[in-house]
Amino acid sequence: MNRIAPAMHLDPAVLSELLLDRENLMPTAFKNGVAVPHARECLQHVPFDLVTAVFLEKPIEYGALDEKPVDILFFLFATGDKIHLHLLSKIAHLSSNEGILTFFRTRPEKSKLLEYIRDWEGNLRIGSTE
Repeated sequence: MNRIAPAMHLDPAVLSELLLDRENLMPTAFKNGVAVPHARECLQHVPFDLVTAVFLEKPIEYGALDEKPVDILFFLFATGDKIHLHLLSKIAHLSSNEGILTFFRTRPEKSKLLEYIRDWEGNLRIGSTE
């Protein structure tokens, strides 16, 4: 949170508290070792949406429905409901593909990760028009 919060003009402790409050309602683990901690409260003043990928060296128990430990976290911070749901949907789609998860587990550097996701999105658009 110490890296993310300043970019969003928030105190790291406040941002952590928002995430923990949401997690206490219900864990945000998907299947296949992926979780998406997210908070929307108090983010409407932030001028951009943010997704941060974190690849854990050691998986952690996270209350996933498939009971698998989590080793990939996507921290999601959205400024509005529509984009929040859109980003959650994309992350859910990504995390349902075993090939994509295998790539994520190589712990790629940021530029490689972004390139991979852009290519994936481009293929989705091409596939949806055929």
